[in-house]
Amino acid sequence: MNIPFHPVIVHFPIAITFILPILILTFAWMIKQNKMSQQAWLIIIGLQVLTTVTGYVAMETGEEAEEVAERVIEKKYIHQHEEKAEIFVGATVVALVLSIAAFFLRKEIQFFVKLAVCIVSILACFLVYRTGHSGGELVYEHGAAGAYLQKENPAPQGLLPTPGQNTSESAHPTVESESLKQDDNDYGESDEEELIDDEDSKQED
Repeated sequence: MNIPFHPVIVHFPIAITFILPILILTFAWMIKQNKMSQQAWLIIIGLQVLTTVTGYVAMETGEEAEEVAERVIEKKYIHQHEEKAEIFVGATVVALVLSIAAFFLRKEIQFFVKLAVCIVSILACFLVYRTGHSGGELVYEHGAAGAYLQKENPAPQGLLPTPGQNTSESAHPTVESESLKQDDNDYGESDEEELIDDEDSKQED
């Protein structure tokens, strides 16, 4: 079966989103305590960029899969899932902007801005869970995967037997088989009659 790219890519933003809040809080605290350089915050920014990009790609591939899924699912369910995905990607953009701002702000307020980034990232965890749950309902409750099964296995056409053609599913046996059975019985009866005639001739002798 030709598997769509959407269910493959969606795992990346989900995984990174749930990891980010812990990393953000750890990096923010370590930088504040001068146990980590300010340049280390670039790792958080890079992960935020990766989350936003993969989330956007997942959303775009979802729109491509929408055309196929509409064969078996009502559009309103697909649009609900799409709206939740857009809200999640929007939250990752906000977190990314705040992360970049925190890198250039004064050290006195950097920590508080980074805490705000952590809060937005926690909110993104809820949003990505809600989006993933909605996608799971499309597949397991509404049968979105069935659209691809129908696409890969179309109903066969032009395979019906022609009239008069012998098939194993025929409800009536052919006339030829019946005639053969009757001939076998006739042969058996003639042999018995010959044996009886021989015995009678011997007795007369």
